[in-house]
Amino acid sequence: MGRIASVVVALLIAAGSVARADDFSDEMRLRDTVTHLRQVAADTVDKGQQYPVIELVTMGVGSLIWERHGHIALCVTYANPREDGCYNYGVGDFAHPVGMATGFFRGTRSFYVAKEPPENTLWVYLHFDRTVWVQPLPLDDAQKQQIIAKLEHDILRENRYYAYDHFWDNCTTRVRDIIDNATDHALSTMKEPSDGKTFRELARPGFYGLAHYVPLIITDLAMGRATDRVPSYWERMYLPDYLREAVQRKWAVNPISIYTRSECANSTVSGCAERGAPFRDPASGRFWFVLITLLLTAPAWATRLWGRFQKTGMALAVMPYAFLGTILWFLAIISPLPYVRWNESCLLFLPADILLMWFLSDERRRKYAKGRLLMLGVVAALLLVGVLRQPILYAVIWPLVPNAVAAFVPLRPLRTSLKK
Repeated sequence: MGRIASVVVALLIAAGSVARADDFSDEMRLRDTVTHLRQVAADTVDKGQQYPVIELVTMGVGSLIWERHGHIALCVTYANPREDGCYNYGVGDFAHPVGMATGFFRGTRSFYVAKEPPENTLWVYLHFDRTVWVQPLPLDDAQKQQIIAKLEHDILRENRYYAYDHFWDNCTTRVRDIIDNATDHALSTMKEPSDGKTFRELARPGFYGLAHYVPLIITDLAMGRATDRVPSYWERMYLPDYLREAVQRKWAVNPISIYTRSECANSTVSGCAERGAPFRDPASGRFWFVLITLLLTAPAWATRLWGRFQKTGMALAVMPYAFLGTILWFLAIISPLPYVRWNESCLLFLPADILLMWFLSDERRRKYAKGRLLMLGVVAALLLVGVLRQPILYAVIWPLVPNAVAAFVPLRPLRTSLKK
């Protein structure tokens, strides 16, 4: 027992040493990064600008889903370090995700802006090993005062909350608009050519590099046709990477990496710092969606062939997508967000398909199913010719199978055995 106790104590001491070493490493990285942030401002002052210096700070992607598009903040650096502050428009109550999600879909005040010392703002990004860039903005004194006044106005309790919208009103667009208004609309008047990618296509790479088939499918089914439009160069700046790029193009202010994620520090792979470890574009997950859908709908026809539990089999096939349809229709009704309200997936996943299970006579059930097959055929045709724009043609198979079974495979009478 004495040896076991000694081993346990040794392991605990070792674990504590590792934890202290990690804490020390985080502290060292944070100190170096904050020093680097101030040094960039000092170098800017040496080139003729006066304090305070306003710096655009962008953060690379993280591992969690909501971190997969990076982040952004505005930091104001003064001659006196005690006055420095960073303004972060991406603060949400992640400890209560249900309430935050409800506020998001309802278009209410789900996010807010907070002012913190640079070390407080940067710590979490360094702790999770996310690259950080800084760009000192070339502003005159009047422009700086306008930006600072706006930032200070926004952190007041009565002004700090806003209705977050991923594409048109988020932590990046708020910063973009502040810079644009102070620079006589220097960013919004940029006419750089677009690469032809839609909002949906710009959003999808945020899930690359991980086995995120479910989020990729969600971008198809839950993001409505409003995201199938090619944004202007100005609108593209809803993503931190593109705002950083626009500032670089407009004012020739190259982004300075004040911290580079460890696995990319010595990497020669293009884009490693922006996107983390090297990756390739993943499969869309649509093949697996179709395969799983065929398995989910198999009870509808299998129980018909068997001649037993036929209503149960139909229920198993219909209930999952009817439940999904209920959610999509509910969100479309209550949400002011255009890409939630105008969702073409609602045409596929009708909650009314529960009528295939019960409530109707066999004849009326067959008529309903044939009507739904006609509707699905029209939807598929409109998707093929581009009138409907969401990439959901593959998803037609889910409601198609149970409706085809209900329309053309009659219920088999129960087999009974008679004893003589």
